[in-house]
Amino acid sequence: MKLSPNNSDRAGFTLVEILIVMGVIVFLAGITFGMTSGILSARMKSIAKSEIALISIALSQFHAEYGDYPITEDEENNAITLSKALLGWKIFEGRPAKFIDRSKIPYGGVKALINPSKFLYEGELPISAEEIPSNVRLIDPWGQAYVYAYKESKDWNNYSFVLYSKGPDKLDSPLPKEGVSNLAYRNLDKNIDNIYLED
Repeated sequence: MKLSPNNSDRAGFTLVEILIVMGVIVFLAGITFGMTSGILSARMKSIAKSEIALISIALSQFHAEYGDYPITEDEENNAITLSKALLGWKIFEGRPAKFIDRSKIPYGGVKALINPSKFLYEGELPISAEEIPSNVRLIDPWGQAYVYAYKESKDWNNYSFVLYSKGPDKLDSPLPKEGVSNLAYRNLDKNIDNIYLED
């Protein structure tokens, strides 16, 4: 006697089972993406903090050599002033000392205080050491120039410079005229995710 197969006993998946499997896959993908995104964000913050540390060391070397930090009170973009100073093209010169773009290379050439290959930057470094890098800005992992300020106004009441990254949201509030980046300033909505060396 030959039995015909029962259609209800066929191997296969029901629509409900397929939807459950797809739901589990989407759930696991969401968890994985969230973890990966968190790891990437932490990595970028770590890079920003280490770059801020390197810039701070270079600024201390600049201070040791010239007696002060690069001043940002003129019309030039602060980020460009910072890069010029650390690449050796903006110096204090004369008596009384003036903060100027170096017009002639002294004997021994330009002395850079940072290695640009260790940083992301926008703009182009000159091919020749005799050309001033006029448009170079050091940028953070989110593609924004590092925020730098020092003695911006006569009200400046900070013995040191201010240096930070705007962080993932790329926003910040204007720095107070006295140049103090205190806890109240750092806790403003636009500043809450800024990256500082001291954090």
